[in-house]
Amino acid sequence: MTIVENTLPNTDDRDLERLFDQARRYPLLTAEQEREIDTTKWNAVASMQALLVEDLAARDYLLDWSGNSAVTAIDVSCFERRELHFVLRREMAQYMAAGKLANEMEALHGALQRKRSNRHVLQCLENLQLPASLIVGLTVSLMRRHGNKWPDSVADGMDEWSRHWGSFARGNDHVLTQETTQALKKLLRMYSSARDKLTMHNLRLVYSIAGRHRGKGVAYLDLIQEGTLGLIRAAEKYDHRKGFRFSTYCFNWITQAVRRYVGDTGGLIRYPTHVQEQVSRLYRLRMDQQQRTGQEPTDEELAQAADLPLEKTRELLRLRNLGLSLDAPQYDDDDSTLLDSMSGGPFERCEQRADNASLHRRLVNEMAALDRAERDVVVARWGLHDGPPLSRAEIADRMQVSREWVRQLEHAALNKLSRNERIRSAFKDYVSAAND
Repeated sequence: MTIVENTLPNTDDRDLERLFDQARRYPLLTAEQEREIDTTKWNAVASMQALLVEDLAARDYLLDWSGNSAVTAIDVSCFERRELHFVLRREMAQYMAAGKLANEMEALHGALQRKRSNRHVLQCLENLQLPASLIVGLTVSLMRRHGNKWPDSVADGMDEWSRHWGSFARGNDHVLTQETTQALKKLLRMYSSARDKLTMHNLRLVYSIAGRHRGKGVAYLDLIQEGTLGLIRAAEKYDHRKGFRFSTYCFNWITQAVRRYVGDTGGLIRYPTHVQEQVSRLYRLRMDQQQRTGQEPTDEELAQAADLPLEKTRELLRLRNLGLSLDAPQYDDDDSTLLDSMSGGPFERCEQRADNASLHRRLVNEMAALDRAERDVVVARWGLHDGPPLSRAEIADRMQVSREWVRQLEHAALNKLSRNERIRSAFKDYVSAAND
């Protein structure tokens, strides 16, 4: 019997070869070419701003947008797709009620309300120093309101957020003129073409940076995808007038995107990026010292080399040992596994759900003694409301405060609850019932 060996290359290898072949078609740009392409991009953005001010329908839209920026929070509950919440918050954070440029946004709203001249309104709009991606998002969202289609993630977030706006415009019956629509379409094509050129001619850098992070539990193609998203973001924000090359500027954006993705998906447990970097640095220092001296360094020596407190060093070193397999034996002399001891799932006992609901009600009742802000944080953080648990960033955005303030409220609330004898008693009953 003849055995025919399968000689077809791996699917991933074929995909990589196509990607590399595409990248080879786009040679690296010279400094002069980068300046020319980037000038085209920013000229298109400036022309979009001018058209947004000149057209009556666009001014109505800007009036709504600027007014709601002060009174309508970008809350995660406003979005059907959670990722759009993060996209829009990234673009709009500094223009909202508590943002650094909230006063400039209020000045723009006042100029639009008083129907000041186009020149004055344009100056107020320029004072906001809007990023190119946000100007494009506003333009696309405006065009969609008047029956035009154009893909853009910022516009997607703006559309979902705008469903919760109040009304600020007067005489909101203006229609985007045909001339303005055609001009905006042309400018969007110019902007997209310039951004895509900067992106395509620097794909080799993405492949190189992604290659440095191979072998960390993440597929190479996924690393390339995340690095490309970072490259696109860099192409949107790059400004050649600041005096540096695009390849220099985009290096950090690509690296950050790849590192974040590795940190989010590369391990069993997801830690904040700065914590992951500290852990990796400690293990690198330990390996270097072991190779240099032939002996494993003590915790004290590592702490001194890393310039960290001893207790902090030990805490970071323990983080890599927290992952356990669910198939691991629960006891040394028993065949049962950790999975056998977990509650919930399709075979959860009916009375277990009743116990959980009872503990839930007791906890909510006892939280009445907390301050209003503390109670709101605990309810949102642990999903005691109608919805999934929220992150500190999402809670901070909802409450219009900093993430550090949310962390402090959470810590204070948990300290108070831990001293509540009724909660302690209820939890002991719950644990004893679960063990029976």
